[in-house]
Amino acid sequence: MKTRSRVVWITGASTGIGRSLALHFARKGDVVVASARSTSALHSLESEIREANGLCEVVTCDLREQDAVKHTVHHINGTLGHVDVLLNNAGITYFKNFLETSADEFDNAIATNLRGTFLATKSVLPGMLQAKSGTVINILSYAVKQVYTQSAAYAASKAGIEAMMNVLRAEVRPQGIRIVNVYPGAVRTPIWSPVQQEKSGSQMLHPGDLADLIYQVSQQPPHLMVEELVLRPQGGDLHE
Repeated sequence: MKTRSRVVWITGASTGIGRSLALHFARKGDVVVASARSTSALHSLESEIREANGLCEVVTCDLREQDAVKHTVHHINGTLGHVDVLLNNAGITYFKNFLETSADEFDNAIATNLRGTFLATKSVLPGMLQAKSGTVINILSYAVKQVYTQSAAYAASKAGIEAMMNVLRAEVRPQGIRIVNVYPGAVRTPIWSPVQQEKSGSQMLHPGDLADLIYQVSQQPPHLMVEELVLRPQGGDLHE
């Protein structure tokens, strides 16, 4: 009897870490559902995966909108089956100090990063609980563990995800659901300006390295839960 391929939903999959995750999981044989707000970038990703004989479906989804999240999960459940692995990767940041950060920017960071993670996770949990298995992997940031200036809104949103997911882990671990928090250091993605990438890119992690390690974590046996994964450049923090 053929084993069902895992259904893996990756948010924020159009660029950076999310795109690398989608490519890696698809190459390994998972059915990838890639979502983001950028439709054109998603279709480019879909073409690349299909050219490599991978299985991918793209869905335009704004995680700030509850109805959009519900529609996405309803579509996944109806066409592919319940989500086996959710990768909460979507996120935004503003490189501004506290006083320069506007209320709208703060609200947008919380709505996208924290509330979006809440909505996506809550939408897939019923299917995981029914199956008595499932993995939720949250891409956080080392900014949760160490103070970095000009990142107050971002750090607050990511720290909120950490606290929320630690509670959820305690609630659902008896039902076989695994909750994994990932804390990357600086990663060379479009979140950094071209100037910063040119200047410090050699000191940053490569998104493909993260994707490989995160995939390995998602493949751990049911009796084992990796609760936290900290990934940092060998040199530590960026040096000017």
